[in-house]
Amino acid sequence: MSLEDEISELYEEPGIGASNINTYGEENIRSLLEKYNGLSESDSEIMLNLIKDFSLSEDLASSFVSVAVLHALGKSKDVQEAEDTAKKRSNSDLFLNHFEIGKSIADYFAL
Repeated sequence: MSLEDEISELYEEPGIGASNINTYGEENIRSLLEKYNGLSESDSEIMLNLIKDFSLSEDLASSFVSVAVLHALGKSKDVQEAEDTAKKRSNSDLFLNHFEIGKSIADYFAL
């Protein structure tokens, strides 16, 4: 399985809201952070670029999980870019509210 496929799988499984322990993607965020921290420098750069791309996605789940991971990694510039992109959407409040939830969850994992 390629690195890209492994990362995509971490976004998909477990499904967000599928259980009480993954109501807001907590398990996805944790798994993505663990994966990132266990990679070589070159692979972590590939993963970071994928996460940045997902943070700009029209898909709410992918974008807010990505923003949470970027926040946990201290990538403020990338978080700001995702927020700026979300502000241009017709449903910007929905995205921005979920980004705040994601950042709060990321703060928990950063402790």
